[in-house]
Amino acid sequence: MLPTTRIQRSVRFAETSELTFTKGATQEEKEIRWYSKEEQAYFEDQFKTDTCETSQKLATTPMPLISQDDLYGCVGMEMFLSRDVYMQTSERRRIHVRTILAAQERQRMLDIRNEEQLSLLSERSSEWTVSRTRNLAAMYWEILKT
Repeated sequence: MLPTTRIQRSVRFAETSELTFTKGATQEEKEIRWYSKEEQAYFEDQFKTDTCETSQKLATTPMPLISQDDLYGCVGMEMFLSRDVYMQTSERRRIHVRTILAAQERQRMLDIRNEEQLSLLSERSSEWTVSRTRNLAAMYWEILKT
C-alpha cells in the first residue's frame, strides 16, 4: 500500500501551464540584446582555449602550486577538463533523458498521466549527477574557503 502523505520532490511537474504570447523582437532589438554569430563563435573559441590551457596546467603542475585563481577558473568547466569525465557525464545525461522520455511515452500509450511517478523516476535517474555536483561543491568549498 502506498503512503498517503506526499513527499516533497526535487523535480515537479505542474498540472497546468501558462502560455503567454509576446510580440517578436525587432531586428534592431535583436542586434542590441543578443550576441551576433561572430560573438558566439568568439565565446566558443575562448572557452575551448581556456579549457585546453586549464587542462594542460592541471596536468603539468603539482597541486600545491595551483593557485586559487586557477581553481576558480575551473568552476563550471570540470566535465570538459577530462575526456573520460566528459564522456561519462554526457552518457549519464543521455540515459537520463531517454529514461524520462520513455516513461512519458509509456504513459501516453496507456493514456495515463502520473506526474508523481515521473518525478520519482527523474529523481532516481538524477542521483549520480546530484551526488557528483555535491562532491564538486564540497571539494571547492574545502580548497577555496581560505
